[in-house]
Amino acid sequence: MHLVVLLLSGVVLACTTQAPTTPSPGPATSPTASTTPTASVTPTLSPPSGTATASTSPAPTASAPEVPLGVLLSSPLSNALQQQSSDLGVPGISAEVIFPDGSTWSDADGMAQLDPPVPATPDTLYVIGSMTKTFDTALIMQLVERGKMTLDDPLANWLPDYPNAANITIGELLSHTSGVRDFFYDSSYTQLVIRDPQRVWTPQEVLDTLVGPPYFAPGAGYHYSSTNFILIGLVLEAATGKQLGTLLRQQLFKPLGLDHTYFQDATHQPPAGAALGHSATTGADITDGSNYRPTTSEATVAWAAGAIVSDVADIATWCSSLYGGRLLQPDSLAQMENYDYSPYSEETYGLGTRTRLFDGERMFGHTGSLRGFYGAMWYYPDSQLTVVVLDNQGRIDPNPIADALAAQALGPANAYLGN
Repeated sequence: MHLVVLLLSGVVLACTTQAPTTPSPGPATSPTASTTPTASVTPTLSPPSGTATASTSPAPTASAPEVPLGVLLSSPLSNALQQQSSDLGVPGISAEVIFPDGSTWSDADGMAQLDPPVPATPDTLYVIGSMTKTFDTALIMQLVERGKMTLDDPLANWLPDYPNAANITIGELLSHTSGVRDFFYDSSYTQLVIRDPQRVWTPQEVLDTLVGPPYFAPGAGYHYSSTNFILIGLVLEAATGKQLGTLLRQQLFKPLGLDHTYFQDATHQPPAGAALGHSATTGADITDGSNYRPTTSEATVAWAAGAIVSDVADIATWCSSLYGGRLLQPDSLAQMENYDYSPYSEETYGLGTRTRLFDGERMFGHTGSLRGFYGAMWYYPDSQLTVVVLDNQGRIDPNPIADALAAQALGPANAYLGN
């Protein structure tokens, strides 16, 4: 009944010129956003608070409704985001939803930086952490599609000097079944990385300094390890003769129009003004005074495993393009989403891809964290819905926030598709 009323309200809106009543904003926000609905929409709508925006683009699968879903659901989505932000105490948060009619909603709450104070907006840049792994995996799958490698090829084809490289496959690296130990959990990580914030790391230094003995023999188990993707980054460079940052920009960022997405490496910093990470214990800003996020040391040590900085619009475009089937061949995407690659795991993980269920619907995507940052991107193939949440405190799980947004969006999205 709630869904029928919601959709009928859209019909009423389309037949009038009166804007809906806008709820009063929360104490820390003010209504500053506008919407850009399609020409068939007559009402002028303002989101209830914060910096919410709703826009539309050509519908991917069906003709646009008279009131785009991004406009129709702007108020409940913004209210849900602000409620989650308040409940969780997140310093700053930005979110975006892409609907099956091609419309979008975005909003933000809180602060991107505390001192001096800078409000978060939908344009705020955040570290996306391990969501970077989905970009690496897409590059590998493109090489597979072109016949340059297979998932069964041994790591030794490109990195012959790495220990046991002849017995580790590309697929095992992508699915975290290689047994390679995670450098983030090395006992010296705090001393060498966090307490030396201006150090510039190379991938080889990470492997030589922070990677201990393997967890198990290749293929004998599952253990999530970001070192797998340091190795994948080096494989990509060896296989193409190009630096990873160049590959990302040429093959993915530029073709998809991800103009606010940046790969942090030893020579490239993001532009000034990105959100600062915040300490989970003190709440203070995390910075070394550079443009690297969270610090020079932590950005460069993460490299292919988690160093991308972006905003919610670009990550939503990336997520919907990748998992919506507009980037890779169907067989490549099916392999990424095949979580049987990790039979030993209680997690549900495919190739560089996480999956989980919400309200009975399966989603694909990834979460990502780096000290002071945490985010999630999810695509619901049945509903053709994309939800992205980025925040700037590393221990605040973005999934409950994404789920609260999905709870508002899934019913109308499925109704639009006739599901």
